[in-house]
Formats: sequence, C-alpha cells, structure tokens
Amino acid sequence: ATAKARVDQWTRDIAGETEGKALVKLLAQKPLIARMLASFAESSPFLWELATAEPPRLLTLLQADPDPYFAALISRSSAAVLRAKDDLQAMRTLRRMKAEASLLIALCDIGGAWPIMRSALALTELADGAVASAVRYLLADAARDGRIALPNPGRPDEGSGYVVLAMGKMGAFELNYSSDIDLIVFYDPDVAALKKDIEPGTFFVRLTQRLVKFL
Repeated sequence: ATAKARVDQWTRDIAGETEGKALVKLLAQKPLIARMLASFAESSPFLWELATAEPPRLLTLLQADPDPYFAALISRSSAAVLRAKDDLQAMRTLRRMKAEASLLIALCDIGGAWPIMRSALALTELADGAVASAVRYLLADAARDGRIALPNPGRPDEGSGYVVLAMGKMGAFELNYSSDIDLIVFYDPDVAALKKDIEPGTFFVRLTQRLVKFL
C-alpha cells in the first residue's frame, strides 16, 4: 500500500474514537501533518508505529506547546521512575518517556517547529533525563536496602559519591538520531556513605551494571 493509503486506512480505523475524530478533523485542517504522517509511513517504521499506536498521545502532542510540554514530560517521567515499585516498572516508565519524547522531537523537527540544533538539544536532554532518572532510582533502591545512606533522599544522586559524566556529542549537547551515548562513571569512596561491610568498588560497579541494563 502507498503511504497515503496507509494513512487513510489508519484514519478510517480510528474514526469511531473521540480522539480519532479530532485527529481526522485536524489532518483535514493541517495538510502538513497529513504529509508528515505519510512520510513516517513511507520512510520510518519506528515513527509510524509511535504516531499510530496511541491516537490520544499523538493528538496531545500535535496540540501542545512543544517546549514546555517537553520539559514537563521529562520532569514528570523522572519523578515517576523514582517512585517506581520495582525495576520493571521503572524501565517501563523510561520506555514510555523515550517513546513520547522521540515522537514529539520528530514532529517538531520534521514539521519545522524546531531548528536542527534545538532538536539536537532535546535529544540530549532526553538522554540526560533517562540517565539521571535511572541513577536516582538505583541509588534510592540501594538506600531502601540499607546499603547506602543518602544525604538527600528526594534527590538521591546529590552527595552520593557517584558521578556519571557525558562525553562526546552528549557532553556537547549535540546528539543526533543515530548517536550512541558515551559515559564515564566515577565514584568517591570518601563521600559515599556505604554500609561498613560493603566495598565501594564492588558496590558501584554493580550499580553501573544495573544502569547499563536499564538504559
């Protein structure tokens, strides 16, 4: 099927839903959005899946003021990760943050709402938010187990003795869509308030291994 035919079929499929009706009306009013969706259908299975998987999410993003919405998305997702009851819930929250933020960035970039360097900054902010959220959750989890005492439980990374430093394009706020992230991890055994029988090197290596698993 052609890209336009895929978009047409999708709009027919969602036309019975409240958000679907609103999307169909919006596509009729804004041909640029319809062309973007057709470009996703033709050239990017990843973005096509993100755009069509949850019509309410797509409608929200298309109607949002992108800059404050993006900042709020990273903030509320980070808070939700910290509140997660277990690793699976934390990772699920991170995946949803990545999916929604990736779709918003693509819409702003391709639709011309953001210049390329703003999109690169947003990709970097997304990566930074994901790393920071995972680090805070893992430190808080270790504190709940009594392995480390944190000076600020509300922001577990502060004063923890654990430092994750971004290098390369992430460090320069210039990530692109295909970039890896390059991180260097440090720990300060004199700062970290670990349980007396825990060796700092072993503790922080294992913490970092869990961080890699999360990301």
